[in-house]
Amino acid sequence: MVIPPPKPITPVRCIAVADQRRVRLFAANITGGTHPLHLEEVASRENSLLPHDRGGRPTGTGVPGISYESADRMHDVLRNQFAAEVVQWLAIEMRRRPTDGTLRLIAPPEFLGALRRALAAHPLAARITEHAADLGGLSVAELERHPALVDQWRDSA
Repeated sequence: MVIPPPKPITPVRCIAVADQRRVRLFAANITGGTHPLHLEEVASRENSLLPHDRGGRPTGTGVPGISYESADRMHDVLRNQFAAEVVQWLAIEMRRRPTDGTLRLIAPPEFLGALRRALAAHPLAARITEHAADLGGLSVAELERHPALVDQWRDSA
């Protein structure tokens, strides 16, 4: 019995779509046809640091004794902590996958700034291409067809 050689692992491109609530990591492939981008969600992480009310929305400053200024400061601290967690999580996930070595990171501008600060001294920073857009609430199908993501994909291909 002849054992065939193992199939080579084709490296994939990775795209991370993040906001202050969660980050999703996708394997991205170019396909033919009318929708050239195919995304497969391979991992995700929720932000467990944000306090939430019963509806799942972040709580406001309606608590007696908490000023808007201190609430804004707390929000900044929580955003920066989650950004640091996202960077560590992405580094681990990228090591676990046969990627082409690059990561496309898409996040709203205010969270992208926090991610940049967290990435400043991290080796992963050299492998990241950034794009400022708030796409965190979109489904996979909507992301595959979103003009900013499709155009960005074409520009890097």
